[in-house]
Amino acid sequence: MLKLPDTSPLRDSRGRVRPWRWFFGPGPWTVSRILGEVLALLVLLPLGLGIQFGSHGMGPSVLLFACVGLAVALLRRPLPGVTLIGTTAAGVVMPGASLLLPLASWSAGKRLERPGRALAVLSAALAIELVSGVYRTFVSGDGIRSWSGVALSLIWFLVVVVIPGLTARYLGQRQRLLASLQAQHRQLLRENAIIARETRLRERQRIAQDMHDSLGHQLTLIAVHTGALQVDPALSGPQREAVGVLRDASVAAMRELREVVGLLKDDVGEEREAGSAHGLDQLDGLVSASNQAGARAALSRIGSPRPLAPAAEQAAYRIVQEGLTNAHKHAPGAAVEVVLRYEPDVVLVEVVNGPPAPGGSAAGPLSVSGGRGLTGLAERARSAGGMLHHGPYGADGGFRLTGVLPYEGEPAPDPRLAAADDLHRAVNGRWRGCLPVVLVAGLLTVSLLIAGLLWLFTEINKGLVTREQYHSVRVGQPEDEVRERLPEGTGIGDVLDAEQKERPRGSTCLVMFAESPLNKDGSGSLARFCFRDGKLVEKLSFD
Repeated sequence: MLKLPDTSPLRDSRGRVRPWRWFFGPGPWTVSRILGEVLALLVLLPLGLGIQFGSHGMGPSVLLFACVGLAVALLRRPLPGVTLIGTTAAGVVMPGASLLLPLASWSAGKRLERPGRALAVLSAALAIELVSGVYRTFVSGDGIRSWSGVALSLIWFLVVVVIPGLTARYLGQRQRLLASLQAQHRQLLRENAIIARETRLRERQRIAQDMHDSLGHQLTLIAVHTGALQVDPALSGPQREAVGVLRDASVAAMRELREVVGLLKDDVGEEREAGSAHGLDQLDGLVSASNQAGARAALSRIGSPRPLAPAAEQAAYRIVQEGLTNAHKHAPGAAVEVVLRYEPDVVLVEVVNGPPAPGGSAAGPLSVSGGRGLTGLAERARSAGGMLHHGPYGADGGFRLTGVLPYEGEPAPDPRLAAADDLHRAVNGRWRGCLPVVLVAGLLTVSLLIAGLLWLFTEINKGLVTREQYHSVRVGQPEDEVRERLPEGTGIGDVLDAEQKERPRGSTCLVMFAESPLNKDGSGSLARFCFRDGKLVEKLSFD
């Protein structure tokens, strides 16, 4: 089972306890994080101080707000839930503290990983806001004196607490998921590399053992019997020469077999293969050996020779070797043309043989091929960054084998890198994880805000009082007569009436927005009408 790193705030990446991390939280403090923290404090704290100063003036409340802001900055990481609840409670008595709610909500949403705990903290903060709204509305008389005031306070809570909390929670879950996926992905890559290496070694050892047991034995028998046949006095001179060629070919094949077996058994055989492989400088010997075996092969080089990458040079040699072997097998006695053409960016290796000669007999593959056939040869060419083409040539039954190889071959891409790219695309997909939930919540929130603003403007428009209506009523008139002359009115303006002089005892007041200034000096944007015992007892205009 994969063991993920400990993300406790009290431990570092090595698992050692660091008490000071209790204040700063897990994760490195990057430049962007430091700038974000400083910017948030520089924006929210001065605004909160300004609101607090405008509400209560310079005094103990401003100093108390500064202490609350410092506490929120220090405790919102180690104690996010307590900080959010405490900031909500502080906002009840200090208006400036409400601006710290987004900061506290962001920390709570990001650091409270358990859904039950996050829901409990959010419910507690919502309960405090709801109780305070009801108390201001129906008990203290300091806020909007209707249920619309409670609704507005809940919308405010939704904007400054719920939205930042959900956003931070989504980002925190995404970061934790990404860290977990990356750790698991790295572990799987390491395990995959180990398994592939072990599998490759076992397969190479099996192939080496099979080649040693089967081919080695057969080649040894060929070398022994041809050696004995070469000294047989009954053979003529040309026959003894042909047998000598056969014996030399078998000895060379055994030498190459030992090299291949050694490479397969060696753990670093892939690195040694380029140094021990045949090169283009040995093509003359390869063609000469083929001619001694009865072929009619000719080698030609076109262009200025240029050095090739080891893999490309070995692939070129194997292409010529495979082409000569196929000509011996399928077109005995045919003319074979080997062309090595150096182009500006690639080298072309071409082996073309004509149709079998009349009466020709198969001489057998004295020059042992790579043993992989055309399919394996195509794979070798691709691994060197080139390509292979083979097919009939001419109308008389010829055959052509052509390889195109670059001078600087690039190795085949590692499939594990493609897997890493897939992971990167997966974790950065926009429709992964809980992003749809956040998008739906955001759309609902925006819809509620738009609906709330439309409702607010509609209510204000219904309760606009004109200057003529204001001056047409007098103190002492019956309440019914006054209400008939005034608009319907709403309770939205009550919040602006909280700072005015005390209302008459036992009265019920109606606060309205003015369509235009009610007084000649340009003042009077709101009007208050108070009724008691069925009569108008007060008429007041204010800003």
